[in-house]
Amino acid sequence: MSADETKQNPDVESTAPEAAEAVAADETPEAVEPEAVSEAAAAETAAPEAPEAVGQPAVAEAEPAAEAPAEAAPAAAEKPAKKAAKAAPKKVDKAAAGTLKAKAAAKAAPKKVDKAAPKKAAPARAERPPKPRHVREVHEPRHGTAGVATVVDAAGRQVEERQLRAELFAVAADVNTLHLVVRAEQAARRRGTASTKTRGEVSGSTAKLYRQKGTGRARAGSVKSPVRTGGGVVFGPHPRSFDVKVNKKVVRKALAMALSNRAENGNVFVAGGLDLTEPSTRTVDDILVNLDIGAPVLVVTCGEPAVAKSVHNLSYAEVTEVGSLSTEQVLRARSLVLTEKAFAALNEA
Repeated sequence: MSADETKQNPDVESTAPEAAEAVAADETPEAVEPEAVSEAAAAETAAPEAPEAVGQPAVAEAEPAAEAPAEAAPAAAEKPAKKAAKAAPKKVDKAAAGTLKAKAAAKAAPKKVDKAAPKKAAPARAERPPKPRHVREVHEPRHGTAGVATVVDAAGRQVEERQLRAELFAVAADVNTLHLVVRAEQAARRRGTASTKTRGEVSGSTAKLYRQKGTGRARAGSVKSPVRTGGGVVFGPHPRSFDVKVNKKVVRKALAMALSNRAENGNVFVAGGLDLTEPSTRTVDDILVNLDIGAPVLVVTCGEPAVAKSVHNLSYAEVTEVGSLSTEQVLRARSLVLTEKAFAALNEA
């Protein structure tokens, strides 16, 4: 404030030191004496009554003088006020608490479903396109003409067709006859040598182990009792024969039924290239692969050990002599491959 302004407004200069002394005496603005407050209020009321004498600049500079006590207050005065605010009990609004409880009860209460109201339709979902499935190509094996024997060469090419004897390759199948013969053939392969010893055959003493009464234990006799370790076996197996009696005519008829079924499906072949002087698994394998027929394959020979030895190492083929051909072997194989000698011995016999 300039010297001219102080001359024009001497009251402002006198009130400023009094306010500073009041702030120094009491740290808080509440501790100011009522006399000082009344004098400040009188000065404020006196200022607007004579605006022309005082002037606007004097009023503008009087406001910072009134704010000086608040700015001069130390920061330590704020700490007791904050502590008092924390220590004061918080006022709970009962109306707000009631509304919160009502909301919680509304959430916990089960929702009533209006059955009469129409159900909202579920939003349509986009259907996924079906996954492409890999279709495995099934190779159809080769079949010949039904009712005849197909003659092929070593390359698998068809050479000719030969007629089959009706008594052996044109017989109607009977399931009961086939089952009886196959069961008899399987039972004949059982050795029946399983054996056990009864209590009379087990070596050991027949003396009574201890007296009948007075020991507190269960009564006991021989040590060879079946209930003791090392004793005999009750109703155990003994050597016997499992053979099933089947007439020879029934056996021949069942074999004819099995051969007729394979001929009816066109699975009888005659291999013209199976004339081997020495065993060769590769040669036989090439011939059977070129034929492209269904596996397993039954190779029928007639006094040809070289061919038989060559087929033994093939996992998809089986070999047998024409004289020992059985119904079970024919039914187990899907295709029949006969050598020239085997075909002549089987079809012309």
